[in-house]
Amino acid sequence: MIPRYYALACQTIVNPIREDVQNRAEAMGVVRENLDAAIDLMRKGLGNHLGDVKLVTLPEMFLTLSPAAWRGRKSSDFINIGCLEVPGPELAPLFQVARDYGVFVGANCYEYDPQWEGRYFNCSFLIDPKGDVILKYRRLHSLTTPSPHDFLDEYIEVMGWDALFPVADTEIGKIAMFPCMEITKPEVARMFAMKGAEVLINPTSDSPDFPGWVACKQARALENNCYLISTNTGGWVSRRGLLESTNAGGTKVIDYYGSIINECVPSGESMKCRALIDIEQLRAHRHSGNSFNVIAQLRTELYTEYKRTITPPNQFKAGMKDQSELRNLYANVMKRLTDEGYFPPPLHRTD
Repeated sequence: MIPRYYALACQTIVNPIREDVQNRAEAMGVVRENLDAAIDLMRKGLGNHLGDVKLVTLPEMFLTLSPAAWRGRKSSDFINIGCLEVPGPELAPLFQVARDYGVFVGANCYEYDPQWEGRYFNCSFLIDPKGDVILKYRRLHSLTTPSPHDFLDEYIEVMGWDALFPVADTEIGKIAMFPCMEITKPEVARMFAMKGAEVLINPTSDSPDFPGWVACKQARALENNCYLISTNTGGWVSRRGLLESTNAGGTKVIDYYGSIINECVPSGESMKCRALIDIEQLRAHRHSGNSFNVIAQLRTELYTEYKRTITPPNQFKAGMKDQSELRNLYANVMKRLTDEGYFPPPLHRTD
């Protein structure tokens, strides 16, 4: 039996690595500043004795923010200056917090893996109470950053299919992670659910005032009978030293009915979003005759249209030089689908 426990979602403020940073030492100074601030917030949240916390989550890109501002620069620049190994020495203080408090920690950063030279990944990772990384999910869908799908055959040959959608079977339940706008890809969460995931951790840096995005979070929880913890940034520091709150606030914990059970609405740093996770009750729901027991009703043989290729794999076997290559790929995908008669183009462009 898994006792009920609290999940603590820490909403942090990020000082980004700017596009004019020229060396790794300067960038790692920014990373350490962000990490120290996040750890300080975690310690405050864990030290106020508001329930038995077993899981702490952090936002997407909480150490660097996005390389989107680096548009026009080579991918190798960002790899050399702003990416981390997972596990790696820069993350050691985070591993120590997990050990000190005996908690699981879900986090996200841009990862460089030496076995994949010239590539980097948006990596969500889970640390166990011993301070070990027990799960790594490398983002598969993105408008701006690389994916294992870019060299899928080689990646599967080395890592295996399970590495694409990993689920950690832990003493606090079966946990999966996926970041940010992948919340709008129902297939991602469903893949995790089909592998038994009970808690979906969604590190993000999104716009909580966009109702469609919020609806996706609630839908992913309901349609997969999972808890979903979506931890957003509290904001990022602008060049003028002000808090930029465009992608900030709205950190949420959602139950398996799609109900928001706790949230931090405003932007800014916060440790107030915590919620009770009851895995045994979730398992009872999955084995009930409740009409919202969605998993039991799936008829997967009907969904064969998914086998049709949209964005083809292995498009960047030699690596991606910059973000423009990815945007060109998506433009070509839509042209092909239009030529095949699936998606008629507009008479006049409006975007």
